[in-house]
Amino acid sequence: MKSWIQEEIDNFKQKATEYGKITGQFFSSINDSNITELYEQILHNYIHSFWEIVSNYNVFKQISKPNFSKILENEPHLIYEILTHKRIVDYYNTELKNFLLTYPQSAEILLSFYESEDEFHKNQKFIPKSLTITDKENIISNYLELPETNLNYIKLIKNVRNSNDFKISDRIRLKAKRLHKSETERFFADKAGKTYSVSVSFIENTSKIKDDYVDDKSVMHYTYSLDFIRKNDNPYLLFLNFKYLFKFLDNQNRISLVSKKNQMGTLERVMGVYSQNEYRIGKIFSLSEMTSQAQIYCYNKIVSELDTSLENILHYVFTTVFQEIYSFSDNARFLIPSEKNSYFEKVRLLAPEFESILKQFKLFVEDRNIDFELFQISSSPHSVKDIPSLNKNKYIYFNAANKEMVSCSNLFFSDQTLLAYVEPFKEEKYHTFFELLVNEQVSLNMYEEHQKPQLNYLISKNFIKLDDNGFIQITNTERILIFKDLYDNEFVSFYRYPLEFQKEALQMATENIVFFESSLFSKSEQSYFNYFLNKSEFTNGLDLRNSYLHGTQANPEEIQKHEYNYFVYLKLLILTMLKIDDDLQILYTVKN
Repeated sequence: MKSWIQEEIDNFKQKATEYGKITGQFFSSINDSNITELYEQILHNYIHSFWEIVSNYNVFKQISKPNFSKILENEPHLIYEILTHKRIVDYYNTELKNFLLTYPQSAEILLSFYESEDEFHKNQKFIPKSLTITDKENIISNYLELPETNLNYIKLIKNVRNSNDFKISDRIRLKAKRLHKSETERFFADKAGKTYSVSVSFIENTSKIKDDYVDDKSVMHYTYSLDFIRKNDNPYLLFLNFKYLFKFLDNQNRISLVSKKNQMGTLERVMGVYSQNEYRIGKIFSLSEMTSQAQIYCYNKIVSELDTSLENILHYVFTTVFQEIYSFSDNARFLIPSEKNSYFEKVRLLAPEFESILKQFKLFVEDRNIDFELFQISSSPHSVKDIPSLNKNKYIYFNAANKEMVSCSNLFFSDQTLLAYVEPFKEEKYHTFFELLVNEQVSLNMYEEHQKPQLNYLISKNFIKLDDNGFIQITNTERILIFKDLYDNEFVSFYRYPLEFQKEALQMATENIVFFESSLFSKSEQSYFNYFLNKSEFTNGLDLRNSYLHGTQANPEEIQKHEYNYFVYLKLLILTMLKIDDDLQILYTVKN
């Protein structure tokens, strides 16, 4: 403490040294003759400290393996503490293995160790080395037979990513999938839950081109002017409706449908058990997906009344519009399914065309033309992350390794800091410090003493300053708005910024605050595509590409499933062409 003088510090150090000797002498006296009696006397709050000392001072060597097993048998829940000490785990390897093979919650321990996301970096656990892959799989299988299981862990089992140390067979996955479905239905059978839904309408004689509102039944309504669409029936304009009417892209041409961390509520982030390998989704993402699927499904019916189809529109854009506006390769190809095809057949036809478009654009970026002879030599598919951009340094990302800047960003934009909660503005309910500064005149004197170090830290990093009247002012508007953009959206499109923002971003790169990368899709957009198309990145994805490629998709007779999947694929194709349009437009604008 700052109030301590040197004499007091020396005194405390001396006492600390003496306590170490006393503690060491006591624990050295522990052995098989007294361990059971001593352990029963330990207060609950000191159990962690006890085993920590047992581990650090090798006291476990004085406790026989039968006695250790007896302690664990009497207090099974102790296993969660024991597994945090590597030395103890290694020493009682066989005993711990035998315990885990019979402990009902062992499956949850294994899943927490190998699969679940440890967002709060809790104590690291160690698994006995003698526990084989077969042992682990049997533990998981037996867990699914228990009368009481945790739905969160069942969900993890069906989506486990196999590794060298932990593997789950397809039979056990199917077992978990069926159990998860039945348990979910049973859970909601006697509970009303909370529902939300989406309505999409195209109406005539309306003064608004688009509108949205929520009714008292939590239904989100989106309405669009049918007259506007009919009046602007050029194929390219019909294509751009996905950007301007349906908002598939934002004002920087970023895909707005992706899942974002900051859109998830605090409870959504911390409640439940999540895999480190899953695509995290919340209520906002679910609503967004419902909305986009409804928009594309209904819009498909509207354009059919204009004697065209979404497939024809996309074909025209890729093979004609891009050439006329941006001088894209004039031999670009895109084959579309026939109206006579079933949805099952349509998906199987559209899937390879999606990959063909990615491959053609990649060749165009590399050679400024599409050489189909070169195109045909390689039959290997291209991942969305491998598709380059025509433009250097297209995307700006926050450098998460710069911990000081991460702290500053959180102080400004996180709703978990208390800098926004200050008199006399507490009733205004501002969520972030940035929001407070933008809307009110705030002085340093309004804050409590314990809050001022955070403000002084922001002052020292030149984010804020005090004006002549003592009010807090932002020092660099461009920089703080770039910070906010990155906090909200996880990446920024460099070329969609005004010149003064571009200059500031370049300066931030020299200070190691941000970094640039160039690709057709940003990292979060790549993740969005991977969630739907494959399981290369996430274990809970739809895996549409692989299921239709390998014939493991739903039965051809399940028409609704294939219809849904077709419109998902169509949406991904639309998003891809919107991103290509953006990339070509940037190049064209920079050139001219």
